[in-house]
Amino acid sequence: MSNNHNRTQSHLSLATLQDDINKAIPVLFEIAKNLTWNNISENHKFILTEIKDSSENFHEQRKRSKIENDKKIPMSLKELMPTLLKLYPDFYDINLHIYKATKGMTIVDFRYYPKSSLDKAYREKVLNNPPMLHCKVAMPSGLPGKKKFDINWEHYEGHNRLKLFWLKLKARIQPA
Repeated sequence: MSNNHNRTQSHLSLATLQDDINKAIPVLFEIAKNLTWNNISENHKFILTEIKDSSENFHEQRKRSKIENDKKIPMSLKELMPTLLKLYPDFYDINLHIYKATKGMTIVDFRYYPKSSLDKAYREKVLNNPPMLHCKVAMPSGLPGKKKFDINWEHYEGHNRLKLFWLKLKARIQPA
């Protein structure tokens, strides 16, 4: 399972949604720059993902999510705003997550958990609450200490399997 480095933002308002997202992006990029060795391009676009409850394990969810996200066409915040404004009343939690970073472009996954997915009693309590906004960077499991990592680690399935195998083998060989 991966860890997430997370910095929580304040609650959002519909009137300031675009400004709040624009203010959160530098926070997200700063987290990524502190944790990874990649150059994070300020040129960014977004993809949109609904966070769905699932009984699948983390690895299966990540695999399915990658397949779905690879099919999405990244868009500017301006292009995404009409959809976000339409969905806003159902936003419970928003996570800005760097999906992929190259020299020329950073793709930010705008992930949201809808109020409609909450159980009925809790949904009624939070129905009129504004959504929370979080900036997150997924960290690979088995990362020793404060070592920096590749922000695109989730895209290297074969490499990840090999590294996990190596870590397990190394753990078995080391004397107790």
